[in-house]
Amino acid sequence: MSFEPAVSLTEQIADHIGGEIISGRLKPATRIQELKVAGDLGVSRGSVREALLILQRRHLIEIIPRRGAMVSRLEAQEIANFCELFTDLQVSFFGKLAGIRKLKNPGFLAAIEQMNEAVSQNDTRTLLAGRGAFLHAGFSQLENFYLCSVLSGLIPAGQRLAHRVSAHSAYDPRDTLRYHQALLDAMLGQDRERVEQLVRAFNGREQKLALGCSERAPAAAAPRFAPSVVRK
Repeated sequence: MSFEPAVSLTEQIADHIGGEIISGRLKPATRIQELKVAGDLGVSRGSVREALLILQRRHLIEIIPRRGAMVSRLEAQEIANFCELFTDLQVSFFGKLAGIRKLKNPGFLAAIEQMNEAVSQNDTRTLLAGRGAFLHAGFSQLENFYLCSVLSGLIPAGQRLAHRVSAHSAYDPRDTLRYHQALLDAMLGQDRERVEQLVRAFNGREQKLALGCSERAPAAAAPRFAPSVVRK
């Protein structure tokens, strides 16, 4: 019999507040008041305080001495810094997975199917969840605790950025689906060079769209992602 621990109250609070941040309903630099959140949710202030520590580890908030918790900023420099690290980690992660001779693909296929359904329903939240599930499908197959741990901790911040990208007029959710399908093919084909090209192309486009949103740039500022241009 498998053991599946229930999600704690603290994690539920963190997920709730995190969802507000990822969706953009809680804006960057917004102060999160423990007492108000506790009253709104009908929970103790101590539980909220613990939840805020979880959100800090997820890189969604900053806890500043004598000022309290604030939603982390998403200005141009923060976006560039995050995208550089997140891209490099994914290049390493998916590249290592491409080196596994018998890579198990059911988890990846289930995530792609989830994204496909989300695209057909125009459901951004489920699409972001599918992106996270695609990453999680590789964690159990890669014996690299530190890489998986760091990458897993950045998923919420990545989802927040992706949600911001989805507001850009040049955004097409089908690009996300095509990218993950092409990435899985490259990993199964053990083509590490193509994996890196795909990851850098897709993340580079997302960074441009995210910066376009923050700078109110025209839609033409970022080219469309096209995996077909990558060498096979």
